Amino acid sequence: MSDKIIFRDLQVRTVLGNDSWERKKQQPLLITAEIHTSIASAGKTDKVTESVHYGIACKRATSFAESSHKLHSLEAFAEGIAKACLGVTNRALAVHIIARKPRALLHAEYAGVEIFRTRKEALGSWGDDIAQEGDETEDEFARRKALVDAERAAAEAEAGRLAQEDRIIVKTLSLSTIIGVNLWERHYKQLVHIDLVLHTAKPTGLAALESDKVPRYRNFRTVVDAVTDLVEKSSYRTVEALATAIARTATKQCKVPKITVRVEKPSALVFAACSAVEITRVLGDYAAMSSAAVSVAPTPARAASPVAAASSDDADKAAKSGTHSAYIALGTNLGNRLENMHQALHRLNTDLPTSHVVESSFLYQTAPMYVTDQPAFLNAACLVKTGLEPLALLDELKRIEAEMGRDFGMYRNGPRIMDLDILFYDEIDMQTERLTIPHALLHERRFQLGPLCDIDSDLMHHRLGKTTGALLRHLTTHSDAPDDIVRVTPLRAVNAAVDAGAGAGAGECNESAILKALSPSSQKETVFMGILNCTPDSFSDGGDFATLDLAVEHAAALIKSGADIIDIGGQSTRPGATQVGVDEEIRRVVPVIQRIRELGITAPISIDTFYAEVAAAALDVGADIVNDVSGGSFDAKMLPLVARRQCPYVMMHMRGDPSTMAKMNDYSDYGSDVVRGTRFELSQRVRAALYCGVPRWNIILDPGIGFAKEGAQNFEFLRRLPELTARNIRASAKNAAALLATGSADSEEGEEGYIDEDLATGLAHYPVLVGSSRKRFIGQATGKTEAKDRVWGTAATVTAAIQGGASIVRIHDVAEMVDVARVSDHIYRRK
Repeated sequence: MSDKIIFRDLQVRTVLGNDSWERKKQQPLLITAEIHTSIASAGKTDKVTESVHYGIACKRATSFAESSHKLHSLEAFAEGIAKACLGVTNRALAVHIIARKPRALLHAEYAGVEIFRTRKEALGSWGDDIAQEGDETEDEFARRKALVDAERAAAEAEAGRLAQEDRIIVKTLSLSTIIGVNLWERHYKQLVHIDLVLHTAKPTGLAALESDKVPRYRNFRTVVDAVTDLVEKSSYRTVEALATAIARTATKQCKVPKITVRVEKPSALVFAACSAVEITRVLGDYAAMSSAAVSVAPTPARAASPVAAASSDDADKAAKSGTHSAYIALGTNLGNRLENMHQALHRLNTDLPTSHVVESSFLYQTAPMYVTDQPAFLNAACLVKTGLEPLALLDELKRIEAEMGRDFGMYRNGPRIMDLDILFYDEIDMQTERLTIPHALLHERRFQLGPLCDIDSDLMHHRLGKTTGALLRHLTTHSDAPDDIVRVTPLRAVNAAVDAGAGAGAGECNESAILKALSPSSQKETVFMGILNCTPDSFSDGGDFATLDLAVEHAAALIKSGADIIDIGGQSTRPGATQVGVDEEIRRVVPVIQRIRELGITAPISIDTFYAEVAAAALDVGADIVNDVSGGSFDAKMLPLVARRQCPYVMMHMRGDPSTMAKMNDYSDYGSDVVRGTRFELSQRVRAALYCGVPRWNIILDPGIGFAKEGAQNFEFLRRLPELTARNIRASAKNAAALLATGSADSEEGEEGYIDEDLATGLAHYPVLVGSSRKRFIGQATGKTEAKDRVWGTAATVTAAIQGGASIVRIHDVAEMVDVARVSDHIYRRK
């Protein structure tokens, strides 16, 4: 069908979602419509009634656009315009709509949507059945009916060619970046113009067509935010590499199924408007790098995958759970707040019908809101997969609150043992007397938005037309409210076992946990972990504290010198060390921990072990933290134990075991980049821990200085330590050839762009522990062959670690390193 009635760039004024400043304001929209019909009859009779009257179509489109439609999305708006145009007459068989929003984005010409709908798709039918007219013969009626049927079939065929997909368009997104191969182009940013076309499958069914909800993969703001962040921080040499990186970000980070990217470089050619590259990519073009594709020497036979590490009960729970996604906020400010948090998380995972917790946030200490004369809160969030409907889920949450001891007679917004709020439930938008989803006050609560964004910052609040990340940014940058939310990490275990039948006692906040602010923005002093080796063969002090009295005396000395944590180990992990077994390790460490506690030393104790049985025995007699050099890969029972015992967990990167790790420092599968390789492998262990139920707030990362890393690699890691927990990292120039050889570089000239890592989970915001004390690579630099002579070499590494953002340093020489760190803290932390 080639006949069309067209009106182009009809300007209307309406409130549709947010403008470029994310305000709900009236703004202009431009509408172009191509109405498919047959003008054969009108061409013969010269009667407009035999065609589609474009004037009426414009009026109906304007009437709909400027009505109180209360829509948020361009997609739903375009559907409404399509129905208005097709409703003019039965002769309107299909319509191609382009709706553009010039004020949608601050740095783009417009955002728009392009759809094609047949009359049957948009209105549910082709219209009235064809009837024989009174003066019409059978043959004339048959010919007319055949002609109409052919026109309708042609409309559907046209739809098949044009509208198997809808398109969301961002036109001329203008950003500044370093781009080019010439010397002068490496010094100055220049403008690039970017066009994005998001190809999405056309929704099916009238209900889907009428939906005003925009999934994240169709949310142009989310995509533009991610692309802007990438482009303005990048420094690619070729437009090809930049276009490829943009497409990769959109498909992998924003989950866009298919995207066309056009990048123009206006300043490239003197006698041309621009040079440009246009590509179309789908998610499959960026196949995820799996562990199978990475040639890493195998770990011992006892190593376990994340799935293998989960208990059968967890697997059964997941199998019985529903597929709805509920985001739940947790808050407490009475009793032992940390124990309340863990108990609530435990109940959500074990006592909620057809449900299980799949992800948790970091932990935050927040000032009370609304009613300020009450203790500070601990807040967190979690993602629960559930089979419960929203109101049934609300009933269960109230039951859990009651069983934990919440006083529902307390005044509104007053103190509480536990408060459980449903923030989001799938993409539901509901408002009842009992429940509003998304949560009615979420947009003004940093104490809920902060934890929620740890899990997912791209959730769309359809009622407000903003993502959770945008809402948090608004509160952070456009509000006069003080910054009253601080990310904290527990350094002591929850001593009381979780009992599903017992509630926490009310009263003033008196938790046994030590909560430390370990984020770079809030930490003021380094945390010291003093080393106590109860071994005969440790590389530095083996045999020095082999007796119970000597070990306990040294523990007291460490505390007196300034140690915040005592790290007790019963098995050497020096290169080449052999394993002594569970029983011997327990014999060495458990009596020491018992005696320390008997003497009234209350400092947190860390058990340095990769055996779950040893960790359990140590926790039973007073240890607080598990420090596992294997990151949970040596013993399949370790991660479930840590989840069950609710203790802080230091997860270190390592390959092989102490007897083999020295030979496993080849990172050629990662472009010979030790930081990139460590990030990738450590992210897999973090994902395994989260899968097993270890709360995000209990995980501390250790890059494993000296473990499966040779001398120069250790220095490189300390130099690049901030990259361990960065959102993205770049490839270093020296590794460009290796990256190109493995296919990981964007192009031959793209070595300064971001690396496509495919981390199993992001590592941003996790606290970092660095253990470099007295290690061999320091001796290689200083010429000190005796480990005990490497004190001041260690001091340099401690300073580098603090500069790089390390929260905790693990050290032998506590008194000396305390002085070093305190000065470093004043230089690097107290800005």
